[in-house]
Amino acid sequence: MLEKKSEIQVAGITIPVYFSPVLIIGSGAAALSCAVHLQRMGCDDLVIATDNAKGGTSRNTGSDKQTYYRLNDSSNLPDSPLSMANSYLQGGAMHGDIAFVESQGSLQAFYNLIALGVPFPHNKYGGFTGYKTDHDPSQRGISLGPFTSKVMVEKLEQELTRMHTQILDQEEAVRLILAEDNRVAGALFLNKGKTNSPSLGFSLILADHVVFGTGGPAGFYAASVYPRVHTGAIGLAMEIGAEAVNLTESQFGIASTKVRWNLSGSYQQVLPRYFSTDQEGNDEQDFLSPYFSSWEKISSAIFLKGYQWPFDASKIPQNGSSLIDLLVYTETQVKNRRVFLDFRTNISGNVTWGPFGKKVLDETALDYLEKSNAWAETPLERLLLLNPDAYKLYLDKHIDLAKEPIEIDVCAQHNNGGLASDIWWESTNLRRFYPIGEVNGSHGVNRPGGSALNAGQVGALRCAQRIVGYGSEHALQVPLAQEEARMQIEPIVELALQWTKKAVDEHISIQMAKDTLDAIRKSLQQRMSHSGGPVRSLHDLQDSYADAVQQSTQALQGLAIPAAFLPHALRLRHMLIAQTWYLFAIQEYLAAGGGSRGSFVVFDTTGEEAHPSLTDYRIKAENKDMRKICQVISYSGEGTLQQKFIPCRALPDMDFWFEKVWSDFRSSTYFSS
Repeated sequence: MLEKKSEIQVAGITIPVYFSPVLIIGSGAAALSCAVHLQRMGCDDLVIATDNAKGGTSRNTGSDKQTYYRLNDSSNLPDSPLSMANSYLQGGAMHGDIAFVESQGSLQAFYNLIALGVPFPHNKYGGFTGYKTDHDPSQRGISLGPFTSKVMVEKLEQELTRMHTQILDQEEAVRLILAEDNRVAGALFLNKGKTNSPSLGFSLILADHVVFGTGGPAGFYAASVYPRVHTGAIGLAMEIGAEAVNLTESQFGIASTKVRWNLSGSYQQVLPRYFSTDQEGNDEQDFLSPYFSSWEKISSAIFLKGYQWPFDASKIPQNGSSLIDLLVYTETQVKNRRVFLDFRTNISGNVTWGPFGKKVLDETALDYLEKSNAWAETPLERLLLLNPDAYKLYLDKHIDLAKEPIEIDVCAQHNNGGLASDIWWESTNLRRFYPIGEVNGSHGVNRPGGSALNAGQVGALRCAQRIVGYGSEHALQVPLAQEEARMQIEPIVELALQWTKKAVDEHISIQMAKDTLDAIRKSLQQRMSHSGGPVRSLHDLQDSYADAVQQSTQALQGLAIPAAFLPHALRLRHMLIAQTWYLFAIQEYLAAGGGSRGSFVVFDTTGEEAHPSLTDYRIKAENKDMRKICQVISYSGEGTLQQKFIPCRALPDMDFWFEKVWSDFRSSTYFSS
């Protein structure tokens, strides 16, 4: 439990100091799972601190059939951890040992969720049979429906309640503490309900171990499907110099914008109509058909968008499914139009193709719909037969697909990169610091659908094992760490005092402050969507990176912020830091000759045409040699950003001779070997 140690004076205010052997920051599926594992292993002295216990991506996101990816042990398809690891490695830029650990730990993590009561579907023989997801050869996907991760969080939370785990809610982490020997020793928090107190709500929690489960960079993009209640906090780790890997690799896809939701699976397989309008909702145009030659081609691309939901640079040529994403992006980001999916009417095509109907559809699409007993005259009727819950999901959010279309865009959905860690999910350059969940950059360029949930659960287990494995070795010297923390948090506290004093002096209202911060954040988001989104170019990146550096150093200077709005301002501060890291990484990747790959395309005048009718879009081909390396970003000795490319580690040469494994296990030498 959290223990108050003392108080410190910083810039004239008194800040309480607490200690917990383990501090977990975040309350998503990975963070909560780590807490469960730690307590089962006998580590009861821990505390979870979160800015919003009911927020986060795990609890507030999903898709028509949100997938959990795990080793397939319940079908007639042979599978193994080695085979699963090789599936992970197909996309490139991923370390073989991490891929193997995520595969080897998959079933342990999955059956832990089963034991907690997560009701994954099984047959009468007890087999948790699955289905094939994207980048998956072995039907490893399984799902509860739209809310797989939400149910995971709820069951983990129930277990922590049973264990009487201490959870501190409304605590915004605003600065990580770095102690001697590059050891992370805790964090400065701001209680969002106590900003009007004499301490402004600040408190310092020191810890032997810090688990960092704050999710992906959710607040980064103007076009985003991340839930609005989630921002992410990776900039806190970047501020203290945590190495980051593969920041270039985000995942984008078609999603609704009013209600932030992935439009994958059934939403595409029922073949809805795409159309665009001007900003006022006039000038309706069916913009897809000019780029396809037949009903078969256009229906194939839309249908496959269900299986191949993430935007994929390799799936643009030959009327591939990701040509649709590029065309949607062109309508919204280039032509400044609005795009909609309409389930009330069928696809519109060229008049020379004849009428729409079963006889002219792509064979794969028709076969799927008929085998699913889901063929009907309209997309809505087909959706109600194929997946009625997908219709109900929007109805529950006050959108009736039977009465109105839904507005869409190509949205940021996941960051495959993130902070760099070893096979125990401990930071590669900061000791006793464990990034888990989406904030950890364990994925490569392409990942099988649903593997992020597996990675979060395996990572939670691995870092719990590593924490317990340390034992009481080199416990934190709290008085010394407290003094080190005082020097690090003083600039933050002074900045907060300056903001609040100026707000009082100038009679600044919360609304005025909100408008100011919203304008800065909007500028950041538009820059990221334009230069760090699904379409990129080196020329744009050079300008955008320079603008981001200037914004991160100047945007927050001289602001007047009422105390109640301090959490928003300090959150924006670390978002501005993170923005420079991401744009620097993308710029350096392109400057090193990197081309289109994963979920982004690179436009270059020397590239090949994306489509005969898109003559202005010339796509730079992927440099496949770069699949063999990972890009690592860090601070140089002078405090400037630097990159290095490191070779991807191969799959480990595994020795499963029992007597040796048993000996290593008893002596715990596997932590260092």
